[in-house]
Formats: sequence, structure tokens, C-alpha cells
Amino acid sequence: MDRAGLARAAATIVAALGLLGVSAGAAAQPVAPAHPVVPAAAPLRCPLAGSYDPANPFARILRGEAPVSLIAEDRLVLAFVPIDWQNPGHVLIIPRRAVRNVEGLNDREWLAILHMARRIARAQQTAFGSTGYTLQQNNGRNQEVCHAHVHVVPNSPPDPVKPATRAQQDAIAAKLRAALPPL
Repeated sequence: MDRAGLARAAATIVAALGLLGVSAGAAAQPVAPAHPVVPAAAPLRCPLAGSYDPANPFARILRGEAPVSLIAEDRLVLAFVPIDWQNPGHVLIIPRRAVRNVEGLNDREWLAILHMARRIARAQQTAFGSTGYTLQQNNGRNQEVCHAHVHVVPNSPPDPVKPATRAQQDAIAAKLRAALPPL
């Protein structure tokens, strides 16, 4: 490596050390990191790699072993009201196939989820007067259930009491079903 290459490599190392809060100066004094240092979190609940757990709550719903406030379904996906909702009208969409995260979805499943999300968002506007919505999808960190799923969360008050009762979930599901646009 020539002098210019060595100088570039040294500058890269110095910059990286600065991000870690270490000074590359002679005194090696700590410096404020450019980004906050986040402490190590608890182990991942749903790491990207791993085997599918057929005991997860969504697998139990798909097998009919757990109650669900169903809104809509087709041959590839299911849409229902979650227990730990963020707002009234919050919906989860899951594939029927046993798959840990979106990396395992095939194109048809992913498109079916997005198509259902659009239908649900329109129903949220009609049923709850929401003025927008958030699509949320987590893989690995922040993924609570190791079965691929997408949240469709309407932007509408009020904040709900958590966890939702089955009666609350069923009432929301009925309201959304009634407002669901046709295919």
C-alpha cells in the first residue's frame, strides 16, 4: 500500500475510533461519540435465523386453537384485531404459511399482505375516520412473535385500554368488516 492509501486507512480508523468515543491522540482521551452508545439489549426474541416455532400464538390462531377477532381472510393471509393494540382499529395481517419473517415470504404472500393492508387502511378510514395509517413490520429486533406479520395502525385517537378484551376486539373487527371494501 502506498503512502496515500495508508493515510486514507489511518483516517478511516481515526474516524471509527471517534464514533466509539476513543481519541486517537497521543493522550488517548475519550471523546463524546458522534452517536449515542446504546447498551446491549436482552437477547433477541426472534433472531432472523432459526426454526419456526409451531407453538407461537399466530400458529395457534391459524390452527383454530386460539380465539381471534377476524376481519378478513383469503387463501394466503388472515387479518385480525390484536390483543395488544395501539389504537382502536389496529390490525395484524399474517400469512397462512408457517414463516418466521418477511425474508421467508414468497412474492405472492408479500403482495397478498400488502393488498390486504390497503383494504384494511381504507376500512379504518371509513369505520374510524382515521386520517392516515402506519404500516409496521419488524424482523429480528422488536419482533415479538416469530411468525411474519404486518401491523396496520390507524392514526386516530383515543388511546385504548390495554390489553383489549375479547368483546372490544370483536366490536372493532365487526366495525372494520362492515367497512371493508370489496376485492
